[in-house]
Amino acid sequence: MDLRDGLLGEQGDSPILGNWITDETVWACTTCRACMEVCPIGIEHVPKIVDLRRHLVHEGSISKDLQAALTNFGRAGNSMGKPARMRPKWAKDLPFAIKDARTEPVDVLWFVGDYASYDPRAQQVTRHVAMLLHMAGVDFGLLYEDERNSGNDVRRTGEEGLFEQLAQENIAALQSASFSRIMTTDPHSLNALRNDYVQLGANFTVVHHTSLLAELVDTGRLRVVGGMPAALATYHDPCYLGRYNGEFDAPRRLITAAGHRLHDMKRCRENSFCCGAGGGRIWQNDDNVKERPSENRIREALLIDGVEIFAVACPKDKVMYSAAVEALGVTGRLKVFDVAELLEASPSNNSETDSSILSQAIS
Repeated sequence: MDLRDGLLGEQGDSPILGNWITDETVWACTTCRACMEVCPIGIEHVPKIVDLRRHLVHEGSISKDLQAALTNFGRAGNSMGKPARMRPKWAKDLPFAIKDARTEPVDVLWFVGDYASYDPRAQQVTRHVAMLLHMAGVDFGLLYEDERNSGNDVRRTGEEGLFEQLAQENIAALQSASFSRIMTTDPHSLNALRNDYVQLGANFTVVHHTSLLAELVDTGRLRVVGGMPAALATYHDPCYLGRYNGEFDAPRRLITAAGHRLHDMKRCRENSFCCGAGGGRIWQNDDNVKERPSENRIREALLIDGVEIFAVACPKDKVMYSAAVEALGVTGRLKVFDVAELLEASPSNNSETDSSILSQAIS
């Protein structure tokens, strides 16, 4: 509405940013797209906000935290500034070797993503997914240190040049490999690989890990067996998996396949509430925020009588909500699990893998 008023002349000839709209307003957006989902007249808020951010980035009007993250992307290919050689380190202790998709063909190329590769809280999920794929007999491989951040959130911060740099490096690595489709555990990477890279001339078939795991369960290649005791679970729809890419059902099917009862929160599916990490917010200071979105979401989950499991399907969500549960002091009431972690499995009929190694690999 401020843009409208300014364009209609009610703000005179003053610049948009700093007058019609404050910088703080522009940077507050998580690009979750909830506003676009509910807008009755089809206003596309998020693209306009991203365009405004591009101007701020061009002018150098960004926070020190965001500047540091963008610098790390340009230097190391990830926001943490970690060496590329450490990207596949999570796979070191697995009881099998994962194929190098740069040197041999694979059916599924796993684009792992930054948080799933580097953050200890997410690495456990990554190892668990690797074990499930191995037990199902999936022919999969990695780009190893040639993978870079997908650039999804870099683009949403308004750093278009850096996004294109990261994307082109990934596209070159992907096009040199031989595979049928890409899988990723990161909805942000899913969105960039599936939707953004097409604009750069690269068209890949990309699936989320919950979709692939549901496919493996449905076809009998992955046999789910009793794991943790059955409990009441609720599920958080990641914005970039749900609203952006329309995947709502596969994660829910897996939760019930694992033997748990599912009770959705009031804000779910298309109306899901954002964790607060998207659009580059995860790299910015939130000291002035009255309540973190992740903490608000955990409070909502706790309104469900008897809920014990808070299921997620994104490495950033695993990190954000684990921290929120600790911050609220409710670790004894609610546990955060990636959907894949709820799946305990036995080997498929065409796999000789001993199911006992699953628990060994993720411990």
